[in-house]
Amino acid sequence: MQISENPVHRLRLVAAVGVALALAGPASALDIEMQVKLGEHEYMSSCAACHGADGKGSGPVAEVLSQAPSDLTTIAARYSGSFPADQIYRVISGQDMINPHGDRQMPVWGPRYWQSAQDRAGMVPHDVDTQALVHGRIMALVQYLESIQSE
Repeated sequence: MQISENPVHRLRLVAAVGVALALAGPASALDIEMQVKLGEHEYMSSCAACHGADGKGSGPVAEVLSQAPSDLTTIAARYSGSFPADQIYRVISGQDMINPHGDRQMPVWGPRYWQSAQDRAGMVPHDVDTQALVHGRIMALVQYLESIQSE
């Protein structure tokens, strides 16, 4: 499945996923596949510079940080084999400021996504709210992170 490079199309797709997540019950395999693809795009845009394209913490910016970025492929292993999706969501959104990054070098993406969603609100259907857009972006990223966990 190909994600459009057109920012308006991508934003509409994220909005649709966000609304679906907010309204739907258990996700189907296709819903999860789409979330993972959206999350991969989000990851490459927002996270790979520090955590690396492979998620192991070796991005091009990593060497200039005072704290090495976490290996995101071992999150589940650090939690006894269970991926803590709710906790990862809270770290990304900034709701959970307790983190292994020490002084919180990792950007808090929730407010950034919120501002981006508000700035682009006119490009999506009027019944999609900012909160659904932000939730959709973060949930897609969480789904992608869960998908790259090492065995």
